[in-house]
Amino acid sequence: MITAEQIKQLSTAEKLQVMETLWQELTAEGAEQLASPEWHQQALQQTELAVRESDEVTHDWELAKQSLRSKFR
Repeated sequence: MITAEQIKQLSTAEKLQVMETLWQELTAEGAEQLASPEWHQQALQQTELAVRESDEVTHDWELAKQSLRSKFR
């Protein structure tokens, strides 16, 4: 098991990769095991409405990740 001290020694890019790997593993277990808090549904609905009304700018997730990775390397 990786320790907090080992995580602290990772570069930012490595930490982001660890986070992405953890998220992939968690979501592979099934969404039903990851209960969202009640406020999250309201926040999603507000965002969806803002997008429909063109008040919110959206970005392709893969492009956003690439941009962030290059920014923090």
